[in-house]
Amino acid sequence: MKKFYSIDPEKIENDYNHRFKKEDIINKFHVLKNNPFQDRLIRVFSSRKDNCFSFEDLLDLCSAMSPECPSEVKAAWAFQVFDIDEDNQISTADICFILDRLTWDPNNRANYLDKESKLKIADVILKEINLDRSGSIGISEFKLILARIPEFATSFYFRL
Repeated sequence: MKKFYSIDPEKIENDYNHRFKKEDIINKFHVLKNNPFQDRLIRVFSSRKDNCFSFEDLLDLCSAMSPECPSEVKAAWAFQVFDIDEDNQISTADICFILDRLTWDPNNRANYLDKESKLKIADVILKEINLDRSGSIGISEFKLILARIPEFATSFYFRL
């Protein structure tokens, strides 16, 4: 609360439900600054989907990213972050977008992977994870797979 309050104490004192802009949150919480999914985290955890955060929104984010958060809850939040087009499925397009985020080189302003490579990786992922062979990954499949990956809980985590 102290860190959130320090963004602008006057605004909080005037309105305890004040919603700070994305830039204010990122500037105060440096762990988000270089996160390749920064915009997705802000979008998913912004309760009004307005790219602004109330204190409660920040609490939700911190709770989901804490080491004490149950893996199934983390998986549900991670699914939302990785469902880029927000259609309740992780598709080939979502996977390619995720790969772009993970392989982008800011120095060259380019991606390390070409389109063909990304499509091959997406195909392999979908063959392994898409249990119902629907062509995309639903939340149930996502949770099931992440439950089998012990490193997930410690990799979907940050400390403020």
